[in-house]
Amino acid sequence: MRRLSRGRILSVSILMLAVWVLAVLISLSIGSVSISPAVSARLLAERLTGQQPEDPSAAAILFDIRLPRVLLASLVGAALALAGAVFQSLLRNPLADPYVLGVSTGASMGTILFVVLTASAQASGILAPYARPAAAFAGAALTVAAVYLISGGTDRSGESSQRLLLAGIVMASFISSINVFLLTSTSQADLRGILYWLIGDLSRPVDASIYIVGAMVLAGSFLLYVHSNSLNLIAAGEDDALTLGIEVARVKLWSYLLASAVTGAVVSISGPIAYIGLICPHLVRMALGGDNRILFPAALLFGATFTVAADTIARSVISPAELPVGVITALCGAPLFVYLLRRKGGTR
Repeated sequence: MRRLSRGRILSVSILMLAVWVLAVLISLSIGSVSISPAVSARLLAERLTGQQPEDPSAAAILFDIRLPRVLLASLVGAALALAGAVFQSLLRNPLADPYVLGVSTGASMGTILFVVLTASAQASGILAPYARPAAAFAGAALTVAAVYLISGGTDRSGESSQRLLLAGIVMASFISSINVFLLTSTSQADLRGILYWLIGDLSRPVDASIYIVGAMVLAGSFLLYVHSNSLNLIAAGEDDALTLGIEVARVKLWSYLLASAVTGAVVSISGPIAYIGLICPHLVRMALGGDNRILFPAALLFGATFTVAADTIARSVISPAELPVGVITALCGAPLFVYLLRRKGGTR
């Protein structure tokens, strides 16, 4: 495995972080009330230092409406892009991502089941913030298990990843039908909101579950990065990885579960946003190479930036109305999916 300096990882991460900060400041300035990036930066500095804002109305718009949504978009995009990078590394196929593999759709099924079952008696108490993300993770994990069983598992051939992709597409279609059936149990008043959520939407008010989701994404991202070099060795050759002492089966199982966990966590609040996990890791890999030690943090930060930009477009292109962010990501991702599919059958 080629040596990779910590300095390069740090410099790339700092650059990507700076681009994300710039995207955040631009996004905060766009809306029905214009707030310049300079004013946004000043208001943020005043908030961090505990000063009273010079413009209270602009501060209210910034901190009560725009900033929570921008941070939510960043969290969702980072998690989905990282999960996509993990699935692509595991399957050695650039077409793999949580949406294509059906993981996002399975997470949405778990969330809808939770909503339907608690419609008449909302979950309450100390476990309430955990229930929705836990239901989404359960749906995502069960979908991964079903896809794995249907495809016959993985082996050292390239055909196994193709079978997994096909099984994921089949499972996504099947689960989508189940979701439509479950929606018949919801009230007409809730139906429109759920349909927007199923496309991928960030306009839902943030509740206490965001802290649980954030903790799941942070912990999952750290553990996936810990496994990044092991996944490099596995991708280079499972026999060689075993020789070097890598527990291949354990690393692959935990990587699948952790990627499913971060996917399920964010899908529970944003819905199954399409193609972020396909677009962002693929573009980062084209620019920086396939070493997971630099790919994972770069994809995470680029996913956050890309989703902030997509959501900014979604809420401003037909202002004062807005589109679900999943519409924008699908418009970007579908052509890339077709290109990758036609490029040597979607394999490297």
